Amino acid sequence: MADTNNQGSYARTSCGPRPVDTSTGRDKPARNSRRRPSKDDTPRSSKKDNPTSPRRKSSSRRTTEPLAERPYFQLNIIGQPQRSIALGQTIDSSVLVSLRFPAGTPAPNALAAATDTSTLFAVCSLLTENRSGDRVPLEPGLLTGQKLFDSVHSVPNDYAVRAAGQEPCRVVLGYFSFPELLIRQAGTYRIRTTLLQMGAGGNSGGQSVLAVDSEPVKVERRVEGAPRRVQRAYS
Repeated sequence: MADTNNQGSYARTSCGPRPVDTSTGRDKPARNSRRRPSKDDTPRSSKKDNPTSPRRKSSSRRTTEPLAERPYFQLNIIGQPQRSIALGQTIDSSVLVSLRFPAGTPAPNALAAATDTSTLFAVCSLLTENRSGDRVPLEPGLLTGQKLFDSVHSVPNDYAVRAAGQEPCRVVLGYFSFPELLIRQAGTYRIRTTLLQMGAGGNSGGQSVLAVDSEPVKVERRVEGAPRRVQRAYS
């Protein structure tokens, strides 16, 4: 039987197979000039082409550039609640909703006229701050009032004209009003107003667009007619 250990120990030349040193064949295997390709043999140019291909660059521009050119909604509190009230005292809050266009947009009022304000609503809720300073929503029931949900009300024409003169790229759409809000527990809170936009016809539900928070409102327990030091004891 032929010795299988010597297979592959012949080098082929023009004169036929030529034996190589078989005495050291086991210790030093013959080197083959034909090397199998490995994963590291991928051309460098192919590695660089994928992340920087023109297709990737164009998709990133499509996702970022249009966002800067679109108009967006803006909320401004025009009726801040009182900063300090007694427990049981009601407060009022009103918020202006506007549509802001990029600078240089021609005829923003005509573009804003196409906005369907009947799909815009606002809801107010109560927040507090934890020890880390984060604003935390509170459970329903601590804030009550005539209404916690409102639709857009029109502003007087002279007010809209005056606002357009001050900021030409902002078009006032209307305002939301939340009268006689009652906070039922002592503490320090903020009133958050969240803008909601409903789907066409009101059949597809709504989505939260943005929110704005009021200044802190401190609700204190006060005893009428008692000395100030007694009032501090209940606060």
